[in-house]
Amino acid sequence: MDFTVTIATRNRADSLKEGLKSLTAQSYSSDRYEVIVADNGSTDRTRDVAEGMASDFKNFRYLYDPRPGQLVGWHRALKVARGNIACFIDDDVRPEAGWLAGLATSYKDPNVGLATGPIGLEFEADQPTWLDHMRLGDHGGMTLPFLGLLDCGSSARAIPSNFVWGSNFSARLNLIKEIGGFHPCAMPGDLLHFHGDGEIYVGRVIAANGYTAAYHPGASVRHIIPRERLTLAAVAKKFETTGYARSFQALRQSGAEYQNPTDDEIVNISRRYFRDWGGAPDDLKQAVIDGLANGIRNHLHHFIDDPDFRRWVLRDNYLDLDQCYDHPALIAHQAASDRSEKDWRGGA
Repeated sequence: MDFTVTIATRNRADSLKEGLKSLTAQSYSSDRYEVIVADNGSTDRTRDVAEGMASDFKNFRYLYDPRPGQLVGWHRALKVARGNIACFIDDDVRPEAGWLAGLATSYKDPNVGLATGPIGLEFEADQPTWLDHMRLGDHGGMTLPFLGLLDCGSSARAIPSNFVWGSNFSARLNLIKEIGGFHPCAMPGDLLHFHGDGEIYVGRVIAANGYTAAYHPGASVRHIIPRERLTLAAVAKKFETTGYARSFQALRQSGAEYQNPTDDEIVNISRRYFRDWGGAPDDLKQAVIDGLANGIRNHLHHFIDDPDFRRWVLRDNYLDLDQCYDHPALIAHQAASDRSEKDWRGGA
């Protein structure tokens, strides 16, 4: 088996169905890849959609686990994956027909440890004018971290490992397992401080071990952006998770609490996400500043005041879900997992 494609999902049955349809249209041989739907506690029609489309694939598996967070689906899938290459996409991602074929070309090079391709954005509402201030670079070298756009041009090339993002992430399965799997990522709103640096950690360590991160223009996907992602409130929430991820990295590197950043330091971090800081609207800049400040400071607060949370942040790895999902807040959330129909990645 060449590829295992995992889609982590919760309560987005219609979006999942469209994502699965795009996978059925792959030009790659259908007996050379498997699809895993990792359901993190859906209470809608997600199971029905998955089971109804299972026969459209030669190799298909549905996994259900109500424990909160994208980490659960990723690591449940890692345990049963049969592909040499593990691919992870979200349920709002639509791979183009040549996606797997493009990735396969990249992995012909044994020095390639992880790979990705273009991530285009498909908007379900008009784009706000302020979005242009957050597009970094130009065509052939453009990113938009807020929404995950990636455009590294029309030629295959090596790229920084931190450009291999969760909406179009792939890596050699054995390498992911060797480094202890992923770090925590998307969480429900009341558990947002459990967010970590997710797949970015995997890419960073694989690259540090001497492997290349590859970009192939044929390994292209489209990321569907709904109206609710295009508000200043959504900007603040997104950058709150960025703050949690930055704090998580800093705490794991030092193993102990760090000094709370000043307001000026938060502003300097915020500037990195803008094409033209001076010309950007003040309310947009403030949304980014507020999000980062809330994430960084709230994460540090929990680390200092909660010994159980401190153990969560500093674990050697998160592969053993039964062992690491022992925090009282995580247990309590699982017990009430049917209380919300909203998607956990939206911070609901």
